[in-house]
Amino acid sequence: MGPSETLLRKLFMLRIELNNYMVGREKEIDATLASLISGEPAIFISPPGTGKTKMIELLSNMIEARYFYYLLTKFTEPDELIGPIDIAMLREGKYSRITSGKLPEAEIAFLDEIFRASSAIRNSLLDIILFRRVYSGNGYLRIPLLTLYAASNEVSLESEDAALYDRFTIRDFHGPVGMDQWTELIRKGIALEAFDAGNRPKHLNSEEVRQLQAMVKLRAAEAPENPSLMNKYIEAMAEMKASGIELSDRRKIKTIFVASAISFIYQEGSISLDSLGDAIRLTAPYTEEDLEKVENALLKVGLASYEHRVRQLRTLEAELTNLIERAKAVPAESNIRALNEVVSKSMLILERVGENQRLKSYASQLQEKVEVGKEVLDKLKGESDGKG
Repeated sequence: MGPSETLLRKLFMLRIELNNYMVGREKEIDATLASLISGEPAIFISPPGTGKTKMIELLSNMIEARYFYYLLTKFTEPDELIGPIDIAMLREGKYSRITSGKLPEAEIAFLDEIFRASSAIRNSLLDIILFRRVYSGNGYLRIPLLTLYAASNEVSLESEDAALYDRFTIRDFHGPVGMDQWTELIRKGIALEAFDAGNRPKHLNSEEVRQLQAMVKLRAAEAPENPSLMNKYIEAMAEMKASGIELSDRRKIKTIFVASAISFIYQEGSISLDSLGDAIRLTAPYTEEDLEKVENALLKVGLASYEHRVRQLRTLEAELTNLIERAKAVPAESNIRALNEVVSKSMLILERVGENQRLKSYASQLQEKVEVGKEVLDKLKGESDGKG
């Protein structure tokens, strides 16, 4: 196995590990990893208590890299992030900062409640995101940041926040886990809280992440030479523009880097149309209300097959959950027949899905529910035969 294959295997195992701990967060995990290996900053927007902080903490525990977390308030001073001025050095006429344990020395950074930041912090962050540097009196200090994550409960529509928000290439919107996954959420959540974070295996180190970032850039550079990919991308952007969503010139370029990162996450040999569609979903929406417009545009140009299949698998899983409970509570012939039909339909869909890596976690959840459905049907059939 060559160096690149080894890195991709480690990335693959990291994704599996994150999905093992988090419930119903496949899209968010992909966004997290795409940000990590592309170097493009990501912002997660969702109500409080939906796992934003836990997900990034998990990632930081599984990567051998310096991690910095800070919860911002309107009173947070820039010195709290980039370090205080070194008074001893200042007395000697030298202006420098004490950056130990602060953002300038971090390789992975997570800033919570990003829109509470003051204007001074916003200005510093713009420089950090764009140029990976901070100003330290006598000049700029280069920082080793791999990527920057941020979180907020909602999108700020204030004009002073627009520039900072635009720098976050990846934008993920999500809500609480669905009712059908509550049991699994509680089970894994308790196990996660009880498990010592220090015992988690390290899947990648900072140098390996930089190697992956270099691979992502090389693949992105090849994208313009793929006419079918670029034509589909331009077609999708035109369709989104018609619905009122227009990407800035910078975002048009950055989306290709995200698509390249996603193609590595799914072990593809080049940027596929599926990876392009996933990247557009993460980069095009400005607010949550834009999600449906983006999806409709992708559907019109033929880039929505994956999302459609995910919805289909989740719908079948929810139907099976309801029908299993209904058949167990009221084993009437109509309920048994309906359960049998959905089990058969689910088995057919699972056969079509095959080994598609994008759908694997969704398919495995449906497969588990199918097995439960079969057991219930066998039990009810046995009881019926016994009565006969």
